[in-house]
Amino acid sequence: MARLSLAGVSKEFGSVAAVSPLSLDITDGELVCLLGPSGSGKSTLLRMIGGFEMPTAGQVLIDGQDVAHVRPNRRPTAMVFQSHALWTHMNVFENVAFGLKLRKLPAAQVHEKVMTALELVGLNGYEKRSPRQLSGGQQQRVAIARCLVLEPKILLMDEPFASLDQHLRERLREEVRQIQRKLGITTLFVTHAQDEALALADRIVVMSMGAIEQVGTPDEIYANPSTPFVAGFIGTMNMLKGIAQAGHVSAAGFRVKADIADGEATLAVRPEDFVLTDGGLAVKVRRVVNLGPYLLAEAEGGDGSAITVHIDKNRVVREGDILAIAPQRYAVYREGAAPYRSA
Repeated sequence: MARLSLAGVSKEFGSVAAVSPLSLDITDGELVCLLGPSGSGKSTLLRMIGGFEMPTAGQVLIDGQDVAHVRPNRRPTAMVFQSHALWTHMNVFENVAFGLKLRKLPAAQVHEKVMTALELVGLNGYEKRSPRQLSGGQQQRVAIARCLVLEPKILLMDEPFASLDQHLRERLREEVRQIQRKLGITTLFVTHAQDEALALADRIVVMSMGAIEQVGTPDEIYANPSTPFVAGFIGTMNMLKGIAQAGHVSAAGFRVKADIADGEATLAVRPEDFVLTDGGLAVKVRRVVNLGPYLLAEAEGGDGSAITVHIDKNRVVREGDILAIAPQRYAVYREGAAPYRSA
């Protein structure tokens, strides 16, 4: 479909830098998720790509052509908004056909394209219904069809499932992934939900404070977060403050090897990367939650730090129990230095 490149793109609102200068390349047919908390700049970046915000500086290149100052309707992009933005005085067919009619296509061609788009999103037979007669998930399907019918080179999606319940979100994101793979359309998907990004993306762009923290596949982002922010934001991570000294880090009662400069450091361990072992650190269980496949134990470390541990569901663990644990896999972060990771 298309290749997208951002070159030194930034956006300022008065004295506030919503997006700091950044560069990013997205390959043809790739699905990339922009992931970050509210205020991280991900939606502003998406809107600059779609033409709804003009960059303060930089280039937005689609197949090598700079469209940074081209109006939205002149760009080979289409955006699905969180709010659906359907016209309630039009039926489903008319909503999906609206953009095609603006292009003054013949009626027969409009009908064929609209029916094909509705079939793609699973809404055959819904063309005469009003948006008010549809569920939230169906309304979002109409919004997606309205974009796909224009045959854009790049599909932009701004938290399209944020207002839907979890079960429906999971179902729709799988449908979107299947459609995206079938069409091979280059797609950017904005979300603040980690599970959504991990399930959907070919690559994830983690953003914070208007800047890119890390770009990588879901596996890379989860297994090897490159900054303390990414480590703390993606999944559940125990971030334990400690001291690096003489090739070791001491934190929350643990002492682990780490080839890192002396000074303050953070020991990062995922709950599933602790093991129960003789000679491990003794921690006291404060709370146990049965999550089905495993138990989640909230415990207290040697210095009073809160530690979360995943435990086999077949093991009996109760509040007040003492467990001996050790980190089997971990990372150590030190400001200004690359993270150290255990083998």
